[in-house]
Amino acid sequence: MSIICLVTNRVNFYTVQFCSCTWVDIFGHTSTPKIISLDYTGTQFEIYNKISRNYSNTFLFESLTGPEELAETSIMGFDPEFVVKGYYNRVTIQDRNNSIKTISTTEPLNTIKDLVQKTNDQSYRYLGGAVGIINYDAIRLWEKIPKDHSKNMNDKTIITEPIMEFGIYNDGILFDNKQKKSLYFYYDKNRVDEIKISESKFDKFTISDIKPNLNEDRFTKIVDKAKKYIYDGDIFQVVLSRKFSFRADGDYLKVYQKLRSLNPSPYLYHMKMNEKIVIGSSPEMLLRVTNDQVET
Repeated sequence: MSIICLVTNRVNFYTVQFCSCTWVDIFGHTSTPKIISLDYTGTQFEIYNKISRNYSNTFLFESLTGPEELAETSIMGFDPEFVVKGYYNRVTIQDRNNSIKTISTTEPLNTIKDLVQKTNDQSYRYLGGAVGIINYDAIRLWEKIPKDHSKNMNDKTIITEPIMEFGIYNDGILFDNKQKKSLYFYYDKNRVDEIKISESKFDKFTISDIKPNLNEDRFTKIVDKAKKYIYDGDIFQVVLSRKFSFRADGDYLKVYQKLRSLNPSPYLYHMKMNEKIVIGSSPEMLLRVTNDQVET
């Protein structure tokens, strides 16, 4: 399980879309972004479909429905300046030339924070920043949590598997849904002429038989047990779920396309991080911090 995070470069501002996250204090030298209008035509998804095929790391945070204050802007990023992976004992930083630097640290979020361009521009909630995921196992950075033996977690896993991964984006595309316009923002380097646009097409997508990690009978017994705990007053709330696995082959953008048509929401996301793809849809923002104001 992972957390989807968008850490903007506005001073003391960040948004956690779809789940909880530890607050990252963003501060330091600030810059003013340059914003130019684009003449792209088509929907946000159509534009993302054309652009994302040319890059290994991209993301689309899309707002399709909801109150105006929730669905005012969609965000697209491509080809980040750095790809940062955090482990329990180090951070790796990969640039666009595929050069990799390793830093020994037990505080990977601090390293990520230092890489983010800062700005006081408040014309939009997002004008660059760190976009990525944090695994729930990252809680071990701050709390003494025993190993989860159900995951076969061992010392080798802790050393070799990243607990967070972010792209550091210092430019990108904003879709102003309120004013019906597309904008490109940047700080030091204008890459608008480098944006590669391919023909919009989809490859086939197939999946194997879907397999749950718990059968229906076992899951029902767990639910009944949880209900008893509630009746007895031991707990007042619990979230139970099953994990479904299947082998997939083909174009994952088709999955996202289907999801956005079946479940349009203010918080849709498609993130491509090399071979890793994260897709989802949520009706609500869980947490947002702006200066000293917390919204949930």
